[in-house]
Amino acid sequence: YAGEISPKKLRGFVNVTSSVFLALGKAVARVLGLRELLGSQSLWPLLMASCGLPALVQIVTLPFFPESPPYLLMHKGDQEGCKKAIRQLWGEGHHQADIDDIMKEKATMKNTKILSVLELMREPAIRWQLYMIVILTTTIQLCGINAV
Repeated sequence: YAGEISPKKLRGFVNVTSSVFLALGKAVARVLGLRELLGSQSLWPLLMASCGLPALVQIVTLPFFPESPPYLLMHKGDQEGCKKAIRQLWGEGHHQADIDDIMKEKATMKNTKILSVLELMREPAIRWQLYMIVILTTTIQLCGINAV
């Protein structure tokens, strides 16, 4: 959501930042899980409950956030709702160029053929990319890095 609602010039930064904080959260959880901190038998429920706090905050606050402008314009076709969401998220100003970019993306997607998995595997230009993705994903799963 954060990556989708951010202005185009900040979108890459926002997406990378969320990944960095996800990795940082995993590191903090590993440290807090040490026996000397919250890893004891009496404190581990507190450690486990701490995962629910961000989820609870998100459940409570997310209904008050506007829908993402690209979703409103591309999927719902609601141009006025898109303008309202952009003004609410990015403030007052001239945002017509951003709306035009979303419209261009919608036109591009409209002319794009969606392939099935079988059609993807039959397409020679895409087949090697698909093989590489499968090999990389399998290697990552088998090396145990997700378990660390």
